[in-house]
Amino acid sequence: MYSKTLGLSLALLVLCSAITPHQAWEIPDVLKKQVKKLHDRCMASTGVTEELMTEAHKGNLPNDPTFKCFLHCMFETVGLMDSDNVMHLESLVEVLPVEIHPKILNLVDACGTKKGVDGCDTAYLSVQCYIETDRPFIKAAVNDLLG
Repeated sequence: MYSKTLGLSLALLVLCSAITPHQAWEIPDVLKKQVKKLHDRCMASTGVTEELMTEAHKGNLPNDPTFKCFLHCMFETVGLMDSDNVMHLESLVEVLPVEIHPKILNLVDACGTKKGVDGCDTAYLSVQCYIETDRPFIKAAVNDLLG
């Protein structure tokens, strides 16, 4: 149960762990460190460049195969994407504070299950939809997690 909870918590932190500014929920440093380790591992395994990551941090989602596979690595590792390449963002409500459930459910309702040509493309299309649906929430999450 702990690994599922940690995995889902990390998944939230990967995608949308930030609470809107008027809410007070501090992301524990230990989870930030775990996300950083996962981030570094997925960067190394996919070959995504720092330049692409910098562009993504600026809010410009790179349409690049290595970046797409980086996203897939992150989501698959934390259990938000299954072996059939289906996103399960809704599972985050099991482990996250009630205050952010509406944000998560809004992303799930708006984006559903995107289907790309492979897992990497599916992850990219999903994130693209999440950003289009609630850019401030997603951007705040990335900034809170990775600086």
